[in-house]
Amino acid sequence: MVFSLSESLKHLSDHHTKRSLRTILIIPFVLQIFAVVSLTGYLSFKNGQQAVNNIAAQLLREISLRVQQNLENFLSTPHKITQDNANLIKFKQLNIQNPYQLEKHFYEQLKVFDSVSLIGFANKNKELISSERFPDDSLTIRVSSKSTNYNLRTYATNIQGQRTSINDYGKPYDPRRRNWYNQAIKTGKPVWSEIYPHNSGLALYIGASQPVYDNQGNLQGVLLSNLNLAKIGTFLNSLKIGKTGISFIIERPSGKLVATSTDEKPFRANHFKTQLPENKIKSFLATESSDIKTRLTSAYLKDKFSYFSAIQSPQQLNFQIDGKRHFIQVLPFQERRGIDWLIVVVVPEYDFMSEINANTRTTVMLCIVALIVAMTVGLLIVRSINKAVTVLKESALALAQGEWEKRIEIGRTDELGELAKSFNSMADQLQSTFAQMQDLNKALLQSKNRLQQFLDAVPVAISINDNNGQVYYDNRALQKLVNMEILPFVEKEQMAEYYQIYLTGTDQLYPAAELPIVHSLAGETVHIDNLEFRHLHQTTPVEVLSMPIFDESGEVIYALTVWIDITERKKTEKLLADYNLILEQQVTERTLELQQEIAERKQAELALVESETRFRLLAEATFEAIVITHEGVILDTNQTCAEMFGYEFSEVIGMRVIDFTAPEYREQVMQKIRSGDEGIYETVCLCKDGTTFPAEIRARVMSYRGRNIRMAAVQDITNRKRAEEATILAERNRLAQEIHDTLAQAFAVVIVHLDTASRKLTTDIETAQALIKAGRDLAHSGLTEARRSIKAMRSQLLEDENIFHGLNRFATQMFSATNTHIVCQVVGEIYPLPPDVENNLLRIGQEALTNAFKYARAQEIHIELVYQERQCSLRIKDDGQGFDMGSVSIVNSFGFLIMSERAERIGAKLTIQSSPGQGTEVMVTINI
Repeated sequence: MVFSLSESLKHLSDHHTKRSLRTILIIPFVLQIFAVVSLTGYLSFKNGQQAVNNIAAQLLREISLRVQQNLENFLSTPHKITQDNANLIKFKQLNIQNPYQLEKHFYEQLKVFDSVSLIGFANKNKELISSERFPDDSLTIRVSSKSTNYNLRTYATNIQGQRTSINDYGKPYDPRRRNWYNQAIKTGKPVWSEIYPHNSGLALYIGASQPVYDNQGNLQGVLLSNLNLAKIGTFLNSLKIGKTGISFIIERPSGKLVATSTDEKPFRANHFKTQLPENKIKSFLATESSDIKTRLTSAYLKDKFSYFSAIQSPQQLNFQIDGKRHFIQVLPFQERRGIDWLIVVVVPEYDFMSEINANTRTTVMLCIVALIVAMTVGLLIVRSINKAVTVLKESALALAQGEWEKRIEIGRTDELGELAKSFNSMADQLQSTFAQMQDLNKALLQSKNRLQQFLDAVPVAISINDNNGQVYYDNRALQKLVNMEILPFVEKEQMAEYYQIYLTGTDQLYPAAELPIVHSLAGETVHIDNLEFRHLHQTTPVEVLSMPIFDESGEVIYALTVWIDITERKKTEKLLADYNLILEQQVTERTLELQQEIAERKQAELALVESETRFRLLAEATFEAIVITHEGVILDTNQTCAEMFGYEFSEVIGMRVIDFTAPEYREQVMQKIRSGDEGIYETVCLCKDGTTFPAEIRARVMSYRGRNIRMAAVQDITNRKRAEEATILAERNRLAQEIHDTLAQAFAVVIVHLDTASRKLTTDIETAQALIKAGRDLAHSGLTEARRSIKAMRSQLLEDENIFHGLNRFATQMFSATNTHIVCQVVGEIYPLPPDVENNLLRIGQEALTNAFKYARAQEIHIELVYQERQCSLRIKDDGQGFDMGSVSIVNSFGFLIMSERAERIGAKLTIQSSPGQGTEVMVTINI
């Protein structure tokens, strides 16, 4: 503002405007006061707004950190509970086989930890024992086991945690199909489940689960501790966030709403028809929230970052809702056990600005009053000063017109009075000085003329430029060198183009910023010789020396430049350079010829050495013994030959071939050598220590330096012979197993059926006939299976079906005539296994079922196939009479031996567990 006023005053003075001094003084004075008052009000408003921004940012940051700290404490409790329970189980202070102890312990824990909604344990037999706090804060016992027919039953409790009545008989429930169960088993460590609806349809849960293993590393089950997400929403609602601010939590990367400080619940009714209570509600995206701040804030974050997972650090943002600015604080929250959320805090700007706006209005009113008072006082002062200034103006005009005898009369004692006295004194001094200056001007003009004559007489071109780059002086030598009119008004940027100044040896105009004059006007001394003038097909190379000239204050006022024509010097330098180039080319050509001759000789020597080395390395790198002989005597060999027969390398050369052959094979070998036979044959070789080994000989006869030599490759085939023998033995064992798995198993079942039928002939003729028919069918099936095993070595049960249906059909055939209940189930999605794996798994399952039928007298048999991503397992469990594992040896039991060998053959783990009266369990697990 001050700068613009001073420019305006200068403009008025320069153009001799007719405006009065009074106007010139009043207008800037008023404008300055108005500008100061306006600036004060504006800065007051901006400072208040900045203070609001700082307070809002600090408040949002503190609230988000408080949410984070409380969330960490809130989420740590469930995992502490599961870890404590795991330690109690590990040290046998809590018995997972005692359901009553478990539910009592879980009930007491739930009373202590009021932030947790459920504490429980699920074993691998799909049983669940838990204590749960329902959304209405009632404490219950929830059980799913064989006693409840695997329905999730809910019991009301008294204050001691004892069951009082059944609230809900429940529906079928298998914890092994739940995410919290499978995720814990998959990771093998404490983990968070995905968010899922409670089966009451009133809340969303997130589970902290942890697997439990015995001392042998076998899975016992999974511990569970659940949180109700409504607890997080209650905490968020308790926070004071401005007047109308909110906070909410988003799950990444799905973008679903986890909790909010508003009254909105993080779930909605599921409009799809379903019979399961937990499927009556579903979670929803934060961008679909019914709360406008939650919905628009989530949409803004998604648009800005494309996806929520891109927010990896705390963010402070602001955006508009209905034209009103809102502050946002975003804080990523990640928990090492699987939680990945975003904490979002939103506060409208108008929550803070109401008092600031009121203060701003008060400030504006005070500024207006101050402006009016200052303008009134200023006008009175200017009016007093203007009268005296008018007199001074008239005196100044008189001095400008040369009327030095005129005097000023002002009756004032202040600065204006002193100024009037000064004007009178200045008029006297000017009159005296004017006469002296006339004499000085004459002397200066004579000195300038002499200096110009001296510079014109110098044979070197000289120029002087002022601080604007325009030519102040140039002598005759410069005019002759440039050979064109030198104009004083040519700008620095146009000098190279106007005077045709080029970089030496190029067609590029000399850069204006690099001209010597430009550097000298910047205070530098420059000496260059890469510049030349071009005029009328004539090029003149120039050497330039330019230096600055300073005034008394150290400012550059001129640049003095000397231009020297160096045409003759350049010609001499070119002749010398051409001569040096010719000498250099001649020396280079001769040097290249000598280097080529040396390189060719070295290349020939290296090729010869490399050829010999390559053939020697090939001979040494092979695992076979290479022998070159003449008339049965060894001429050369490799190190492998010496190591194979137990000799030192120096001992082998010169020995006879028969010295390396077993006595009974020497005549055969000498016959082949004498007859010059070529080809492959087998023999037995003799080592230095007297041991022998079977070998394969590959011989070839060739001519070398006028004589026939024999080259032979000797290979030790001991391992191959052993492998052939092992293959024959393995095939025998496999045939024995197939016969056992077909005929032996079938006939064992037939015998049991026939024995039972013989006892029933007199008492129950129909049952006896059914048993005889079943035995006959099994005999036919066994005979057909034996034929097919001999023909294709693959079970008929796997011909058109997978292993699950094959086992199911085999069990149905075996137990159809008995009272035994068969339960077959598949966990996971069935996928094809390698034929050898399927066949061996089927055979192991057949052996286990045959044993259960023949010895166990089981009433119920469970067959379970579990298909996982990297593992497949077969489990057969019966409730029969069982046996003592210590009294049975796998080596002495042919059936157990075959199952063990089959499992080992496909790289599977076989586990057999049994005890008297507790049934038997056979478990086969194979990694895919």
